[in-house]
Amino acid sequence: MSDLARKLFGDDVPTKMLALIVDLDETICTNFDCPIREAVAVLVRIDRQKLAVHYVTARMDVSRDGTDRFVMEHRLPGWRNVHYCPKWQGSRSHKAQVHVHLAREHRVIASVGDTDEEEGEAARLAGVPFVLVDRDNAVPAWVAVHELIEAVNGFVRHG
Repeated sequence: MSDLARKLFGDDVPTKMLALIVDLDETICTNFDCPIREAVAVLVRIDRQKLAVHYVTARMDVSRDGTDRFVMEHRLPGWRNVHYCPKWQGSRSHKAQVHVHLAREHRVIASVGDTDEEEGEAARLAGVPFVLVDRDNAVPAWVAVHELIEAVNGFVRHG
């Protein structure tokens, strides 16, 4: 806890919300809008009150309509948390900047992506764990993400 936070809140410092950072293309979908079944199955079970999902993508704002449609059609959490890449910024720089910002604001349990050069590097810069999704076999990565979410009680409990 920082000295400023201690001065402002005493011992009642609000805890940071848990978060998951997820890439879009080749991580939860292919060809812009074809869902990766394992990814969607894990994400739709998230308890939105306990775990915020942030999508950090190389997609630009021009892709907003299609992206919003994909997220809503598949009932994915975090539809308001899509971080698009500005036209003037490269995707590596964008992803690194957003990862660092989100790591300051949240307790990030993991970053999930299909490229170590972009998402992996961004996660390391932000000091958060990284789960690499194999484009040919996404199952092991999403099993690992499932276990991370389960470890923080981040799924909706039925019954």
